[in-house]
Amino acid sequence: MKIKVMAFLMAVMVAAGVFAQTIEVGGSTSVTPLMELFATAYKAQNPRIQVNINGTGSGDGIKNAGVLYHIGMSSRELTPAEKGQGLREVIVAIDGIAVIVNSNNPVNNLTIEQIRDIYTGAITDWSQVSGGAKSGRIAVVSREEGSGTRGAFEEIIGFQGRLVRGANESTSTGAIKAGIAQNPDAIGYISLGSVDNTIKALNVGGVEATSRNVQNGTYKIARPFIVLTGSNAPRNATAFVSWMTSSRGQRIVRDNGWIPAR
Repeated sequence: MKIKVMAFLMAVMVAAGVFAQTIEVGGSTSVTPLMELFATAYKAQNPRIQVNINGTGSGDGIKNAGVLYHIGMSSRELTPAEKGQGLREVIVAIDGIAVIVNSNNPVNNLTIEQIRDIYTGAITDWSQVSGGAKSGRIAVVSREEGSGTRGAFEEIIGFQGRLVRGANESTSTGAIKAGIAQNPDAIGYISLGSVDNTIKALNVGGVEATSRNVQNGTYKIARPFIVLTGSNAPRNATAFVSWMTSSRGQRIVRDNGWIPAR
């Protein structure tokens, strides 16, 4: 009788999802929106899988891949020291970095040199780049130290370690978008895949910030989206990573504004 009761309880627990397999994911807030799309589609195919996603920044995703997280997320290349940690890197998408301003800002285009001068403090007023269409002190918005987006942006634009004093250092893509939507004098940068109609993406050097232009190489501000696993990664985590690079996973990348890695 006890055996029958135990068997019944086990069946109920399985049906209730008690034995669901959980995959812990953490890291880049830029990769997070894509990872959420991956997780939703993957769970639809694998109902027993639960994916917990924590947007904590690329530095944390790299540091804790294989420690706190089964899968880490990074929106920048790893440093030589980080590569020495024995992590497996898989590029799941290529993403442009959009330079954004308030939707009411009349400026539509900046050069790489002008962006660099704004972020280092050599240019401080919109009148210096607007051709007379706008004036006002530029409110410089950046990501926080350790952000993958910041690291990639500073390297591509060419001002590592020279961010203007007084810049507003924000901790997430959402916070940057919200702040710029409220401030007509602000400028910032976010993942191209996160651009929406609440802000305006600038052309850079006369080239529109689009996925097509990232793919054909004319829009130069771009970086990889990387997922990371440790040597002890469980099978369900490695299977999920493999799925991200499958035709189904890469279709999600393409259909939502990023560049497929495959």
